Amino acid sequence: MRVRVRPVPEVLTPAAVPGDGVDVWVAPLDARPHDPATGMTADERARGDRYKHPRIRDQFARARCLLRNVLASYLGCRPLDVPIEYTPDGKPVLAGGALHFNLTHTEGLAIVAVGPVRVGVDAEKLRPMPTADGLVDRFFAEPERVQYRELPPGVRPEAFLRGWTCKEAVLKGVGCGARGLDRLVLDLDPRRPPRVLALHDSPGTGWSLACWHPVDGFLAAIAVESGTALEVIRCEAGE
Repeated sequence: MRVRVRPVPEVLTPAAVPGDGVDVWVAPLDARPHDPATGMTADERARGDRYKHPRIRDQFARARCLLRNVLASYLGCRPLDVPIEYTPDGKPVLAGGALHFNLTHTEGLAIVAVGPVRVGVDAEKLRPMPTADGLVDRFFAEPERVQYRELPPGVRPEAFLRGWTCKEAVLKGVGCGARGLDRLVLDLDPRRPPRVLALHDSPGTGWSLACWHPVDGFLAAIAVESGTALEVIRCEAGE
Protein backbone atom coordinates (compact mmCIF):
# COMPACT_ATOMS: atom_id res chain seq x y z
CA MET A 1 0.00 0.00 0.00
CA ARG A 2 1.29 3.44 -0.94
CA VAL A 3 1.66 6.21 1.60
CA ARG A 4 1.77 9.47 -0.35
CA VAL A 5 3.49 12.20 1.68
CA ARG A 6 3.16 15.79 0.52
CA PRO A 7 3.39 19.30 2.00
CA VAL A 8 0.16 21.16 2.67
CA PRO A 9 -0.21 23.89 0.03
CA GLU A 10 -1.24 27.44 0.89
CA VAL A 11 -4.63 26.76 -0.72
CA LEU A 12 -6.14 23.29 -0.50
CA THR A 13 -8.05 22.10 -3.57
CA PRO A 14 -10.71 19.35 -3.71
CA ALA A 15 -9.18 15.94 -3.11
CA ALA A 16 -10.39 12.44 -3.94
CA VAL A 17 -10.69 9.90 -1.17
CA PRO A 18 -7.68 7.58 -1.59
CA GLY A 19 -8.89 4.08 -2.38
CA ASP A 20 -5.54 2.43 -2.94
CA GLY A 21 -3.44 4.02 -0.23
CA VAL A 22 -3.10 6.74 2.35
CA ASP A 23 -2.55 10.47 1.92
CA VAL A 24 -0.24 12.14 4.43
CA TRP A 25 -0.11 15.94 4.73
CA VAL A 26 2.84 17.66 6.43
CA ALA A 27 2.84 21.28 7.56
CA PRO A 28 5.02 23.56 9.71
CA LEU A 29 2.45 24.96 12.13
CA ASP A 30 4.23 28.23 12.84
CA ALA A 31 3.89 29.21 9.18
CA ARG A 32 0.21 28.22 8.85
CA PRO A 33 -2.39 30.99 8.90
CA HIS A 34 -5.40 30.16 11.03
CA ASP A 35 -8.66 31.70 12.12
CA PRO A 36 -10.15 29.81 15.08
CA ALA A 37 -13.45 31.64 14.59
CA THR A 38 -13.99 30.01 11.18
CA GLY A 39 -11.88 26.84 11.51
CA MET A 40 -12.83 25.52 14.96
CA THR A 41 -16.08 24.76 16.72
CA ALA A 42 -16.94 26.41 20.02
CA ASP A 43 -16.15 23.14 21.79
CA GLU A 44 -12.72 22.96 20.16
CA ARG A 45 -11.97 26.55 21.07
CA ALA A 46 -12.95 25.78 24.67
CA ARG A 47 -10.63 22.74 24.67
CA GLY A 48 -7.79 24.87 23.35
CA ASP A 49 -8.35 27.52 25.99
CA ARG A 50 -7.64 24.94 28.70
CA TYR A 51 -3.98 24.98 27.70
CA LYS A 52 -2.26 27.55 29.89
CA HIS A 53 0.94 27.88 27.87
CA PRO A 54 0.37 30.32 24.96
CA ARG A 55 2.51 28.38 22.47
CA ILE A 56 0.79 25.07 23.22
CA ARG A 57 -2.61 26.74 22.98
CA ASP A 58 -1.65 28.31 19.64
CA GLN A 59 -0.27 25.03 18.28
CA PHE A 60 -3.51 23.25 19.20
CA ALA A 61 -5.58 25.87 17.37
CA ARG A 62 -3.38 25.81 14.26
CA ALA A 63 -3.37 22.00 14.14
CA ARG A 64 -7.14 21.76 14.57
CA CYS A 65 -7.76 24.35 11.85
CA LEU A 66 -5.36 22.50 9.56
CA LEU A 67 -7.14 19.19 10.22
CA ARG A 68 -10.56 20.61 9.46
CA ASN A 69 -9.32 22.27 6.26
CA VAL A 70 -7.66 19.05 5.04
CA LEU A 71 -10.76 16.95 5.76
CA ALA A 72 -13.02 19.57 4.16
CA SER A 73 -11.05 19.24 0.92
CA TYR A 74 -12.06 15.55 0.78
CA LEU A 75 -15.65 15.99 1.93
CA GLY A 76 -16.47 19.05 -0.16
CA CYS A 77 -17.79 21.11 2.73
CA ARG A 78 -16.83 24.02 4.94
CA PRO A 79 -14.19 23.26 7.60
CA LEU A 80 -16.73 23.95 10.35
CA ASP A 81 -19.13 21.44 8.78
CA VAL A 82 -16.69 18.51 8.93
CA PRO A 83 -18.60 15.99 11.12
CA ILE A 84 -15.94 15.10 13.68
CA GLU A 85 -17.16 12.87 16.52
CA TYR A 86 -15.37 11.13 19.38
CA THR A 87 -15.32 7.47 20.37
CA PRO A 88 -15.80 6.52 24.05
CA ASP A 89 -11.99 6.41 24.30
CA GLY A 90 -11.72 9.96 22.99
CA LYS A 91 -10.47 9.20 19.48
CA PRO A 92 -11.73 11.73 16.90
CA VAL A 93 -13.50 10.07 13.95
CA LEU A 94 -15.71 11.13 11.08
CA ALA A 95 -19.42 10.43 11.36
CA GLY A 96 -20.35 7.55 9.06
CA GLY A 97 -16.84 6.11 8.94
CA ALA A 98 -16.42 6.42 5.16
CA LEU A 99 -13.08 8.18 5.65
CA HIS A 100 -10.49 7.63 8.36
CA PHE A 101 -7.94 10.13 9.60
CA ASN A 102 -5.41 10.84 12.31
CA LEU A 103 -3.50 13.92 13.42
CA THR A 104 -0.25 14.48 15.27
CA HIS A 105 1.49 17.73 16.12
CA THR A 106 4.64 18.42 18.07
CA GLU A 107 7.30 21.13 18.27
CA GLY A 108 5.75 23.19 15.46
CA LEU A 109 5.16 20.28 13.05
CA ALA A 110 1.77 18.79 12.13
CA ILE A 111 0.95 15.66 10.15
CA VAL A 112 -2.50 14.57 8.99
CA ALA A 113 -3.09 11.07 7.59
CA VAL A 114 -6.24 10.28 5.57
CA GLY A 115 -7.27 6.91 4.19
CA PRO A 116 -10.04 4.35 3.53
CA VAL A 117 -9.03 2.27 6.58
CA ARG A 118 -8.00 3.05 10.13
CA VAL A 119 -4.72 4.96 10.35
CA GLY A 120 -2.52 6.33 13.11
CA VAL A 121 0.38 8.75 12.86
CA ASP A 122 2.94 10.10 15.29
CA ALA A 123 6.03 12.30 15.07
CA GLU A 124 8.87 12.90 17.51
CA LYS A 125 11.74 15.35 17.49
CA LEU A 126 15.17 13.77 17.27
CA ARG A 127 16.94 14.43 20.56
CA PRO A 128 19.06 12.60 23.14
CA MET A 129 16.99 10.50 25.55
CA PRO A 130 19.12 9.73 28.62
CA THR A 131 16.08 8.10 30.28
CA ALA A 132 15.39 5.70 27.38
CA ASP A 133 16.45 2.56 29.28
CA GLY A 134 14.12 3.39 32.15
CA LEU A 135 11.21 4.18 29.82
CA VAL A 136 11.66 0.85 28.06
CA ASP A 137 11.60 -0.97 31.42
CA ARG A 138 8.51 0.94 32.51
CA PHE A 139 6.33 1.05 29.41
CA PHE A 140 7.46 -1.57 26.88
CA ALA A 141 6.32 -5.18 26.70
CA GLU A 142 8.51 -7.91 28.14
CA PRO A 143 9.59 -9.30 24.69
CA GLU A 144 10.59 -5.76 23.70
CA ARG A 145 12.58 -5.25 26.89
CA VAL A 146 14.47 -8.47 26.23
CA GLN A 147 15.19 -7.50 22.62
CA TYR A 148 16.23 -3.97 23.60
CA ARG A 149 18.79 -5.23 26.14
CA GLU A 150 20.24 -7.60 23.52
CA LEU A 151 20.79 -4.84 20.95
CA PRO A 152 24.26 -3.24 20.65
CA PRO A 153 24.43 -0.12 22.86
CA GLY A 154 25.00 2.09 19.82
CA VAL A 155 21.73 0.91 18.25
CA ARG A 156 19.52 1.34 21.32
CA PRO A 157 18.82 5.11 21.02
CA GLU A 158 17.39 4.64 17.52
CA ALA A 159 15.56 1.50 18.64
CA PHE A 160 13.88 3.38 21.47
CA LEU A 161 12.83 6.40 19.41
CA ARG A 162 11.51 4.31 16.53
CA GLY A 163 9.75 1.95 18.93
CA TRP A 164 8.10 4.75 20.88
CA THR A 165 6.97 6.59 17.73
CA CYS A 166 5.59 3.41 16.16
CA LYS A 167 3.79 2.44 19.36
CA GLU A 168 2.07 5.82 19.49
CA ALA A 169 1.05 5.53 15.83
CA VAL A 170 -0.48 2.06 16.24
CA LEU A 171 -2.32 2.88 19.45
CA LYS A 172 -3.68 6.11 17.98
CA GLY A 173 -4.92 4.13 15.00
CA VAL A 174 -6.58 1.56 17.25
CA GLY A 175 -7.95 4.31 19.47
CA CYS A 176 -7.04 2.80 22.83
CA GLY A 177 -4.54 5.44 23.94
CA ALA A 178 -1.26 5.06 25.79
CA ARG A 179 -2.69 2.52 28.22
CA GLY A 180 -1.93 -0.21 25.65
CA LEU A 181 1.81 0.46 25.38
CA ASP A 182 2.86 -2.73 27.13
CA ARG A 183 0.35 -4.90 25.24
CA LEU A 184 1.71 -3.88 21.85
CA VAL A 185 4.83 -5.77 20.81
CA LEU A 186 7.04 -4.45 18.01
CA ASP A 187 10.26 -5.51 16.39
CA LEU A 188 12.53 -2.82 17.85
CA ASP A 189 15.64 -3.54 15.76
CA PRO A 190 16.06 -0.39 13.61
CA ARG A 191 18.20 -2.34 11.16
CA ARG A 192 14.99 -4.00 9.95
CA PRO A 193 11.67 -2.50 8.78
CA PRO A 194 9.28 -1.80 11.68
CA ARG A 195 6.73 -4.55 12.30
CA VAL A 196 3.88 -5.28 14.70
CA LEU A 197 4.40 -8.68 16.34
CA ALA A 198 1.39 -8.71 18.65
CA LEU A 199 -1.36 -6.39 19.78
CA HIS A 200 -3.43 -7.01 22.92
CA ASP A 201 -2.04 -10.56 23.09
CA SER A 202 -3.16 -11.41 19.56
CA PRO A 203 -0.65 -12.16 16.76
CA GLY A 204 -1.32 -11.23 13.16
CA THR A 205 -3.06 -7.94 13.94
CA GLY A 206 -3.22 -6.67 10.36
CA TRP A 207 -1.46 -3.39 11.18
CA SER A 208 1.41 -2.29 8.94
CA LEU A 209 4.08 0.27 9.82
CA ALA A 210 6.44 2.64 8.05
CA CYS A 211 8.82 5.36 9.24
CA TRP A 212 10.33 8.37 7.51
CA HIS A 213 11.82 11.79 8.24
CA PRO A 214 9.13 14.35 7.33
CA VAL A 215 11.55 17.27 7.86
CA ASP A 216 15.05 17.57 9.23
CA GLY A 217 15.22 16.72 12.90
CA PHE A 218 11.99 14.70 13.13
CA LEU A 219 11.00 11.06 12.86
CA ALA A 220 7.46 10.10 11.84
CA ALA A 221 5.66 6.76 11.91
CA ILE A 222 2.41 5.72 10.29
CA ALA A 223 0.32 2.67 11.12
CA VAL A 224 -2.29 1.43 8.65
CA GLU A 225 -4.80 -1.36 9.18
CA SER A 226 -3.94 -2.99 5.87
CA GLY A 227 -1.94 -6.15 6.44
CA THR A 228 0.26 -5.26 3.45
CA ALA A 229 3.67 -3.62 3.28
CA LEU A 230 3.71 0.19 3.16
CA GLU A 231 5.69 2.18 0.61
CA VAL A 232 6.34 5.82 1.54
CA ILE A 233 6.33 8.04 -1.57
CA ARG A 234 7.25 11.72 -1.29
CA CYS A 235 5.16 13.95 -3.55
CA GLU A 236 5.04 17.64 -4.34
CA ALA A 237 2.09 19.67 -3.12
CA GLY A 238 0.24 19.47 -6.45
CA GLU A 239 0.78 15.78 -7.12
